[in-house]
Amino acid sequence: MSYTWGDIKLATLQKMFAADGSSIVNDESTKDYLAGMPYAANEGLVRLATAGKFITKPISLNHMVAKNFIPEQTANALNDGRSFTFKAGAVKSYYFQYSGIGTCTISRENLTTTFDIDSYGKFTEYRANFDNDSNEEVTISFTSNYPATVKNIALYDTYFPEVDGVALVPEYGQYVKYDLKALASDFYNLGENAIAYEGGDRVKYLSTTDYYRESDHILVLPANMPGMYTIYYHAYPTEITIDTPDETVLAIDPDLAVLLPLYMAAALYMDDDLAISTTLRNQFEVGLEALTDTSQYSGKEKFESEWV
Repeated sequence: MSYTWGDIKLATLQKMFAADGSSIVNDESTKDYLAGMPYAANEGLVRLATAGKFITKPISLNHMVAKNFIPEQTANALNDGRSFTFKAGAVKSYYFQYSGIGTCTISRENLTTTFDIDSYGKFTEYRANFDNDSNEEVTISFTSNYPATVKNIALYDTYFPEVDGVALVPEYGQYVKYDLKALASDFYNLGENAIAYEGGDRVKYLSTTDYYRESDHILVLPANMPGMYTIYYHAYPTEITIDTPDETVLAIDPDLAVLLPLYMAAALYMDDDLAISTTLRNQFEVGLEALTDTSQYSGKEKFESEWV
């Protein structure tokens, strides 16, 4: 069973005693209600989708780590001092994090790129492609008149695509961070949802807990576990506008959809009849509490694969 935006509008008018029959009438008695419905609907949808009965969607994340010419122990170290130099062959792109005030020089036989770094008191990321079709040895050096620190240095063996002039060179480190809000525009939170992993020496697909979370929307994956990750997240509902067609099917469960007209009618009817508005809102709250009550669930289930 699914509900359209037209179904919700009609049910809302019926609860306000402003609809007679099975069709929506747009006249002097209903036009103000209809005009206010998108805002009321969005308010109600956010409440429904963030109060325990979530909209769950997947993100597919290709977590692949490019070859770094710099040894892992050196690349991940906190290099403190005033000057640092690293060399590697056939470098096509670079990434590093720097804290301090200084100069970075990247060079091969016939090409040198130099730029100033001003990142005092914090680590700033720097990344770009480096023109090296001739596969010559590349030197990257840092100089400063003050104490400085460079870490997570990567000299990659491949070019990366560019968007609006910015190279999408991946972060390097023992752990790689992904901003889930950037990957999914409707991201609400990660909750306790499962993350599935497909990869390894023997390709396998299983639920994984080998990750960290920061601020609930930053997913941190270990660099030594490349592969495909499927992340199941909680999503905000699709926004309703005044131009949303009545035929639009709402992407929420039916048990949420039947509560939405109660919320909308309570909000729209508040100035006309506070008593009825309060009654409708109480009905909404009771229905929502019943949906989000987890006391009926007990225990945990766990399985282990014999193939892993």
